[in-house]
Amino acid sequence: MDSKNKMVAEARLFIRLGLLSTVGFVFYYAHLFFGLLNNVVLFKTLAITFLLATIPLPIIAMNNKKLFPELTKSGKTILTFVTAMLLFHHFLMTFIFVMFLKGEAVF
Repeated sequence: MDSKNKMVAEARLFIRLGLLSTVGFVFYYAHLFFGLLNNVVLFKTLAITFLLATIPLPIIAMNNKKLFPELTKSGKTILTFVTAMLLFHHFLMTFIFVMFLKGEAVF
């Protein structure tokens, strides 16, 4: 695989994982406020899955200098910071969901 195809594949992977993490963000708050899932095992499995999908995002953003070549240095720094904050958010929400919630809405 030449470098351009590899760069495109990594950008696609980053975008797909970012979209999956966004769906996870919606899942966390939809369940927190509305209690969408009654099955506790499925609910905890989804929370862990969204966390695991978010882990590679800051790693890809920091280590790949050619991820989005149009971004400036400050843009790449912001992208790395946002993905790290998203990972931190998903970690805390997964911890709360798995350890404390029993599958019902909080509010």
